[in-house]
Amino acid sequence: MLYRRIALAVLSLGLGLSASGQPSFSSAHPGRVYQVVFLKRNPARTTLSKEEGERIQAAHMANIHAMADRGVLVSAGPFDDKPSVISGVFFFNTSTREEARKIAEADPTVVEHRNTVEAFSWHGPAGLGEEYKRLHKENPATPEDMGVHPFVILRRAGKELDKAAMAKHSAYWAGLRASGKVLAAGAVDGDASAVGLVIFDRIADAEAAKLAAEDPAVIGGLLTLEAHRWWSAAHVFPK
Repeated sequence: MLYRRIALAVLSLGLGLSASGQPSFSSAHPGRVYQVVFLKRNPARTTLSKEEGERIQAAHMANIHAMADRGVLVSAGPFDDKPSVISGVFFFNTSTREEARKIAEADPTVVEHRNTVEAFSWHGPAGLGEEYKRLHKENPATPEDMGVHPFVILRRAGKELDKAAMAKHSAYWAGLRASGKVLAAGAVDGDASAVGLVIFDRIADAEAAKLAAEDPAVIGGLLTLEAHRWWSAAHVFPK
């Protein structure tokens, strides 16, 4: 499984709507913009030998460690969907999507045509993964404590995102964040259809699906849901 031994994570606090009508980010914590790259399963993949698959995987993991050591990769994690569409996600601290895309395209799984890339900007908190890095620096033997987080991409349904409806939408997710069931929710830019990302705590998929479906903007037909299962290590979400 991609990244299972190295996974940081993400946090934010709300999806809103700016005066221009575009999604915006609001949070009780200082925020910043990260570049998000999904590694999407290449539909033209061919079957590999065991040895070739292990070679590419080893090179891929080495690249992840190298990006983290350079400080350019602040978060990463694998997806565990069936059927598989997205292999995993990178969160970069680069200033542009173009730079992030270029870095991701150098990943061995992309070079070897196993994955393709999809990039956009994400409004998240400052200091992603600092506790994780601190703990593992102090004690390299700190357990990863990997677990699955339901991960939802909210996409436009083709209707206008009116301010009143999106205000209710933002308040709804803020309430779930306060309840502790949602660890992350933030707006994205640079994608024709995506509005935001939501990351739940380690709750059951069915419960996460029910909560996401109760979003007023989903009920009102403004947004649709794309549900995934994301593996992440512990100690990476700011509190």
